[in-house]
Amino acid sequence: MSNNFENLRAERDIEHYRAKPSPNYAGLWKQIALGIVVGYTVLSLLGFVATMLWLKLAASGLQLQVPS
Repeated sequence: MSNNFENLRAERDIEHYRAKPSPNYAGLWKQIALGIVVGYTVLSLLGFVATMLWLKLAASGLQLQVPS
């Protein structure tokens, strides 16, 4: 039994190439930015409505008299 170790290599015989970025995540930054903007807008509107309701409830117990 003859052992031929001339062509024994640790690497594979394939061409090396650079990995391309996946097109699946090409627009991901746009979706994240849009989510941040929409989320901030919705939370701001909810905060405004909650503040107006709180002010209305707080002012409902007050009686204001205009001096004549």
